[in-house]
Amino acid sequence: MTEIEPGQPWQTDPPTGADVGDFRQGTPASQWALARYLVGRAVAEALGRGLMIAALGVLVIAGLIGWAGSTFWAVVVGVVALGILVLRAALLGVLRRLPLMAGFGALEDRLRALVTDTGKDVLRELRRVGLPSHSWTLPLLALRLIGRRRRETTERLRRFEVGRVVPAARLDELHLLLRGAVGGPTGL
Repeated sequence: MTEIEPGQPWQTDPPTGADVGDFRQGTPASQWALARYLVGRAVAEALGRGLMIAALGVLVIAGLIGWAGSTFWAVVVGVVALGILVLRAALLGVLRRLPLMAGFGALEDRLRALVTDTGKDVLRELRRVGLPSHSWTLPLLALRLIGRRRRETTERLRRFEVGRVVPAARLDELHLLLRGAVGGPTGL
């Protein structure tokens, strides 16, 4: 039997290279696109929750106004609450009809779970880059993208680090789910 001499390269240098099983599903472009999709969905779900809370709050105010005796103003405020609910339904309706999710029940359920898992991380990362990051302030993000502060907002969004929000394991899982659902190649 051969004795290992001290100072041999395999004893002093730490092993280099990837661990066993350390590989990435899909291409870098598809990983980026899927991560952005999850981020967008998490923001939209937070907006949906915020709109529901706002609508319920406005309905409570309408009820209090009606209880106080002003039926006309209670109806006006109630119509505003219904408008908020219609906006919410439209937003979530568009999201549910996105081509990536259409027709894949099991995939849709897992996507929802992944979006739920990343929601708080998305808001934390938005806060880190200096953008509106609470459920009730996320509509301001959309307004900033449309308005005069578009350039500044876009620059801040470029500093958004997807790796802080969507762990690599979640992206790998999503690639595998999509490949299984559509029967596509690993590169997606």
